[in-house]
Amino acid sequence: MQINGLKSCAPVTMRKQTVHELRPRRLRDTIAVRGLEVRMQAGLDAWGRAIPQPVQIDAVLLTDVERAGRSDHLPYSINYGEIYRALEKHCREHQYDNPGKLALSLAEVCLACRAPWAEVSIRLPRALLRAEFVGLSVVRSDPSFASSTDLAALDHLELHALEVFGILGVNPWERETKQRLLISLTASLPNIRSQPVRYERLARNLEAFVETSAYQTVESLATAIARLALVDHGLEKVTVRVEKPSAIMYAECASVEVVRERAFFLQEDSSSQKLEHVQSANDPQWTSAVIAFGSNLGDRLAHIETALELLDAHEDVKIIDTSFLYETQPMYYTDQPRFLNGACRVLTRLSPNALLKFTQHIEKQVGRNKDHVPVNGPRVIDLDILLYGEQQIHDGDHLIVPHPRIAERAFALLPLTDLMPNVEHPVLQRSMQQLSNALWRRDAFESKDVARVLPLKRTQWRWGQRTLVMAILNATPDSFSDGGKFADEEAVVKHALEMVRQGADVLDIGGQSTAPNAVEVSAQEEIERVVPLIKALVQQEITIPISIDTYRASVARAALDAGATIVNDISGGERDPAMLPLIAERQCPYILMHMRGDASTMTSMTDYQGDVIGGVKHELEQRLVKALDAGVRRWNILLDPGIGFAKDTQGNLDLLRALPHIVGANGVRAGIDEPVEYSAATAFDPNQPFASLAHFPMLLGISRKRFLGKLTQKQHSAMQPPEARVHATMAACTAAIATKCVDMIRIHDVEAAIDTVRTADALVRAHQNEINTNH
Repeated sequence: MQINGLKSCAPVTMRKQTVHELRPRRLRDTIAVRGLEVRMQAGLDAWGRAIPQPVQIDAVLLTDVERAGRSDHLPYSINYGEIYRALEKHCREHQYDNPGKLALSLAEVCLACRAPWAEVSIRLPRALLRAEFVGLSVVRSDPSFASSTDLAALDHLELHALEVFGILGVNPWERETKQRLLISLTASLPNIRSQPVRYERLARNLEAFVETSAYQTVESLATAIARLALVDHGLEKVTVRVEKPSAIMYAECASVEVVRERAFFLQEDSSSQKLEHVQSANDPQWTSAVIAFGSNLGDRLAHIETALELLDAHEDVKIIDTSFLYETQPMYYTDQPRFLNGACRVLTRLSPNALLKFTQHIEKQVGRNKDHVPVNGPRVIDLDILLYGEQQIHDGDHLIVPHPRIAERAFALLPLTDLMPNVEHPVLQRSMQQLSNALWRRDAFESKDVARVLPLKRTQWRWGQRTLVMAILNATPDSFSDGGKFADEEAVVKHALEMVRQGADVLDIGGQSTAPNAVEVSAQEEIERVVPLIKALVQQEITIPISIDTYRASVARAALDAGATIVNDISGGERDPAMLPLIAERQCPYILMHMRGDASTMTSMTDYQGDVIGGVKHELEQRLVKALDAGVRRWNILLDPGIGFAKDTQGNLDLLRALPHIVGANGVRAGIDEPVEYSAATAFDPNQPFASLAHFPMLLGISRKRFLGKLTQKQHSAMQPPEARVHATMAACTAAIATKCVDMIRIHDVEAAIDTVRTADALVRAHQNEINTNH
């Protein structure tokens, strides 16, 4: 037998022995008509049409031919010619919507031909698109031999050589590419007359299940298929055979066959439920789960934030970590707006179904309405459970965990990789990063359809496509570079508007000098310096975001209230314990910088024991975990290595050369379409946020730094002020942009910076068209 050029092994032999055991001993001979083919309506064809299709019939009749054998006289036996004509006549004159009833009727035809015992099998080779045939077998006899109830237990259905494609095997190459598998299933059908045979639905569910699974052993897959048939489809006993035609080079196939009864799984599930009930009654266990979220209607970010706030408000749910945000093209139903997608990792005491019910309740609260909306159509908010611990849940179409389409959906797989790159998928047995790598290699994948983004009130930043320019606006009399240059508010506003005109992407306003040995002012004085300026700029209706450069939470709060939207904290949350809770409360973008000490001590804290890169990275990771643990969203964080802060000249140069080692994995900063492997040593703790700095957007503050004056021999003096370092600044920026690790430069000289980033981006970034149109 062949299907699509592949030979299947012999048919499943379930119940043959039982049938032989029940056969009456005195009926030791058989007369058979095999392979009789007729054309008739016997249920739906492979396309769901109620039209005639080919039906193959085997009729095996038990009898005793001893007298006919002795006499050579046909009337003493059963005439097989009479049998096949009777079978053909019946098929010609009848139509059936249930092939099970056809099989029973043909058995009755055989009994009417004086057969004391009839075993009838029918095969429908055109009933399913991907199976060699669907078979029904029944046994019936004269009441003197056996009761119809006993024989009904022998009736069975066979799906033979259902061709599917799935990940199956322990070898590395078998984990990368789906291979052809042939599934044959035989199931008892004790109520074949009263209950229609739902083989179409069974076949569809088997196909979907196998093609979204990735078992390592054939035994596990065969057992899981048996569970699906018995528990989800209500069958009582099945034999399942899984064949791997490509398993052995010089063999037709390798296969595993299992026999299971429904009671086996019900007992297993009952024991599991009892244990779960005991645990939940005494001390509910916290389980790690991942929930994906997406929105493409209205204020997408606001809908996502509302959903996460509602999720975190439940006493049995704690948000541990959040992914970056991604803007993605819609899949499946493409005539709709782009989505904003991400995921969060939670700890929960809710059961999987209770968690599902809760997320569906949140969707309704946020405003999702599924009425008259196409499947995969637009939605205000969508929450999907991607993972629930390492559990595999297959609650029909109600809840399937892990989510069956993780491996094909970049908008789910990328956030998962952000949260747990080295964690293995419970079914696919590959890490999230490996699954991402496999996705990039698919011909159908388009990286331009996915972008890592930071949505803001009036704009959206797409990381990795161009270098943004942050313009420095100091409202201080003692800044090392331009302190006191703009004497009044009107002059500062005018200068700010000029930088906006020149092409700045964000204004960074500071009211406290952070230069070495600068005298710190009070929080109130800092507020009095920056808040009026922010309000004046807001009144000018500038279209770019305003950032507040401060390490004080009180100043940041006042600035945000006045109209700022970003907080730039040189201490990374170390100076003021109230800062991180404020950022979590406001859920605003946050620039987390590395430094040691303060303005009066940082120049004495430049010793990193010969490893400035490792020291800066380690200390940034510690501060990142604190920020995430405080509730700051991963997508809101920009990292700043703190050039010039607690680093000497050599340390600054070492850092600039090694930027990919700060925000890259294994020393490479990868874009969306440039996957890399995370180090296996990158720790993952389900109770803590993921600490890796990989893929974070980076801000580089290098403008007019003192070490540049030292390199160019233009030390700070009346003849050589900081403005003389503009060329050195732009050279350093160009070199840094070439690493593809810098997403934003913080700069005094905006016009020169715009020329620099446009030229550098054109040389080193792949998205040339977007650079030209967006800048």
